[in-house]
Amino acid sequence: MTRTTADRWAIAAACACALMAAPSLATAQERVIVDADMGVMNDDAVALFMLLNSPNVEVLGVTIVPGNSWMEHGTAAALRQLELVGRSDIPVFMGVREPLMGSRQPWLEAEERLWGRSEYLGAYGRPRPDSYLSLDREPAIGYPTSKPAAEHAVDFIVRSVKAYPNQVTLFVLGPATNLALAIRKNPEIVPLVKRVYYMGGAVDVPGNTTPTAEFNWWFDPESVRITLRAPFREQIVVPIDIAERVFYTQAEYGRIARAPETPITKLFRQVHGPRFERDPAARSYVWDSLTVAIFLQPALATRLDERFLDVDVTYGPNYGRSIGYHQSRRRSLDSPADFPAGTQKMKVLMDIDRTAFWDLYVDLMTRRR
Repeated sequence: MTRTTADRWAIAAACACALMAAPSLATAQERVIVDADMGVMNDDAVALFMLLNSPNVEVLGVTIVPGNSWMEHGTAAALRQLELVGRSDIPVFMGVREPLMGSRQPWLEAEERLWGRSEYLGAYGRPRPDSYLSLDREPAIGYPTSKPAAEHAVDFIVRSVKAYPNQVTLFVLGPATNLALAIRKNPEIVPLVKRVYYMGGAVDVPGNTTPTAEFNWWFDPESVRITLRAPFREQIVVPIDIAERVFYTQAEYGRIARAPETPITKLFRQVHGPRFERDPAARSYVWDSLTVAIFLQPALATRLDERFLDVDVTYGPNYGRSIGYHQSRRRSLDSPADFPAGTQKMKVLMDIDRTAFWDLYVDLMTRRR
């Protein structure tokens, strides 16, 4: 008998019923998994540290995906930073090594000749290493001495969601490859996930890698299309529409650098200090940190739109482009039939209380444990 995608999701939901009745194994208020293309004190790392310093949050683990960096770079960065801040109790899981449809690195030059130069290539801009202990250059903070968990990131996600039904929030801070494979391998986990936060997409603005596509969704469009179309109970997207309108400057750096020293503030000064010494007017974005902020304090979101979201997976100049369907006089957000089949309604962050955000950011990055 041939089953449709809707049939398979319905069967998955039915199979989840027994798991949903299982008792909780711990008493933490919130349990989270951070799925990230980790760097050294970049936005992924800051998001992780903010969660670690939140007393009502239990970080079950960090799963590594390629994107800004190759999976090997991300693994080394996650392990070493957790060592430096005294949190090697948080396990790190190595995930997939490349996007769902394979690495496009060999033919990026051809893509650029056809469709124009990409602004940012992430991992594609450097060679992929053989091991997290043998990178193309030694990390500025050194190699880790701790080891990643033996379990694959995809299997860890599946196991954790089943162990804590309706309790696990997933932060997809890079490309969605690990999560896409997890729900393709074990679709029964979809109704068991509490919520999913994404940092990605360019909904109403141009892309930041190509004129049409934001980097995370450009790197692996097929995976994020799978996850966006999965019927999770709640999905929240933080696109560059807002993420590239919140600026990190020397003023915010100074609030953290002047705070009493902790392992996190020490690492923050080590990594970010030289930049502002070279250029006091430097500024950048804090992308992934916004996802954690609105998770911890939902009132920070001053505009949270509802959209039916999708991503273009047609290989061409629009590859990876976000598609944000909104309500109009011919389409109602309360009528899924008005939108392309398979798309899901979700929340999209469009604006945030910046003063309150920076207060939270500084508090969590300087908090003593």
